[in-house]
Amino acid sequence: MTGRPSSGEAPMRRRILIVDDSFIIRRLVTEIIESDPMLEVAGEAENGKIALQQVRKLNPDLVLLDIEMPEMSGLETLRRLSLRSPCPVIILSSLVGSDESAERLEALRLGAAAIIAKPSGAVSLDLKQKRASEIVTAARRVLGLPPVLAADAPATAPDLRADDEATPPALAADLQGLLDALSGGVLLFGPEGRLAAANPAARAILRMDTLPVGLPLAAFFSDYNEDLAEDLRAVLDGGSPLDGFDCEFATPGGDWVPLRLSARCVAAAAGPTLVVSFQDIGREKELESVLARTQSNPVARILVEHGPEALDGALMPATVLFSDIRNFTSLSEALGARGTVRLLNDYFSFMADVLRDQGGIIDKYIGDAIMALFGVPAPLGNDTDRAVEAARVMMRALALVNDRRRDGLPEPLRIGIGLATGEVLAGNIGSPERMNYTVIGDAANLASRLEAITKSYGVSILACGETVARLSRPVPMRLVDVVRVKGQDRPTEIHEIFVEAPDAAGCDWLDAHASGFSAYRIGAFAMAEAAFARALDLTPGDQASRLLMERCRLLARDSATLTAPWDGIWTLTEK
Repeated sequence: MTGRPSSGEAPMRRRILIVDDSFIIRRLVTEIIESDPMLEVAGEAENGKIALQQVRKLNPDLVLLDIEMPEMSGLETLRRLSLRSPCPVIILSSLVGSDESAERLEALRLGAAAIIAKPSGAVSLDLKQKRASEIVTAARRVLGLPPVLAADAPATAPDLRADDEATPPALAADLQGLLDALSGGVLLFGPEGRLAAANPAARAILRMDTLPVGLPLAAFFSDYNEDLAEDLRAVLDGGSPLDGFDCEFATPGGDWVPLRLSARCVAAAAGPTLVVSFQDIGREKELESVLARTQSNPVARILVEHGPEALDGALMPATVLFSDIRNFTSLSEALGARGTVRLLNDYFSFMADVLRDQGGIIDKYIGDAIMALFGVPAPLGNDTDRAVEAARVMMRALALVNDRRRDGLPEPLRIGIGLATGEVLAGNIGSPERMNYTVIGDAANLASRLEAITKSYGVSILACGETVARLSRPVPMRLVDVVRVKGQDRPTEIHEIFVEAPDAAGCDWLDAHASGFSAYRIGAFAMAEAAFARALDLTPGDQASRLLMERCRLLARDSATLTAPWDGIWTLTEK
């Protein structure tokens, strides 16, 4: 319970609940809050539904709330909180950048105490740099305006005592018997919106011991269920029926029951009667949650909604991303088993956040490697752009992982990323006992090969020519080589994708590299070698220019022994 400390005691730290669907944002905001001696993190929630449960359970002094979240949006969460809890809310979201944005105006209307525009862009990795002081300042200001907040009164069950006034007549015994035999929940409300009948299944599903006849609809759907009461009242008043409507019911005990609900108004002797029928779809949601741990969320959703036949197999365009941690074997030997598992779980949590934010799905983890897909099982639009942006943000997220490592090893984690685009066979593949949604095709193989050769070229991200050709937005990059990778006959351009655009000084270096590569392609090896040497003078660590310079030297020396005319394509002999 939060209260005012007595004289001489250390000030009690104010407790803040952080609500955001991004693992990275929750981690960054936690660090920002914990840096202030007057603030502490009471808990975290990844969506609005969990946040409402946490508010009831933890009684925080303040909620930091994102807007765009699955399950229940931030604005809907704020609306429900404003009805039931005195806890102030600060909105922290990239959707409220403009003073006149619809989201900002709606948040203010719903009672947000303050609004902070989160930096735009994937998972807002620059949050601490751009908004740390603003978050702390806003939290202190909001918490300092009123006296120290008293703990919220514990949630109580709705008053289920029926008013004697206008109590509907008892339901006929034969109809009540019919309702009692149904496995799904059924509620009947009379013309005045008072409960006329409820079957045992309704009490069991809604976890209510008693449902007395005459209970007003508003009292029945109280607490965090007011929006559902409004929808049902609208149906009773002549609005459109609800059919197969998925919703969440907040029980008196503080739990949430997922329902699939239908409601319609029917004519009866006593007047219009609202018939509400519903099923508990908790098992379906649990199945989707379990599948999501082994399959990506989009794949799990398709499996639950349409069955495995929907993923039998199809040829589809896709971009495949393959990433791998470099020198992982020596790293794992130094860390030991437990340290390695902790590091991988932390690393994968950051990377999964980035990939999900860009619309990718994780095909599989292969040891320390990640294979991710963009454009399947359903295209989202600009999927190639999403994949390339994901690769760039993964490199920025890696810096955050390295900043937060406490394993004592001096070497930072380094990764390589390969990107390839093309038509793939996508579907559930495996044996009857174990299947996995994955893709097969040249693009998948090429992405893996490109990741492997990032070490040879000394770069972090390599993308094939088809990936670059399908981009709709400009991305800083350079053409590094044209190669045939092992196992594929068709040559491909390979481009280095830059995480950040080079500065003005870097332009001279890139020009020198481009001049060298143009000369190399036409077989002017001496001219190419000189240009690559200039590039190395400007950027001594450019391993790609060094590799090509040495190759030019080799080709110039052995040009007489070439068995075929030089076509500017280098064949790689190793995977």
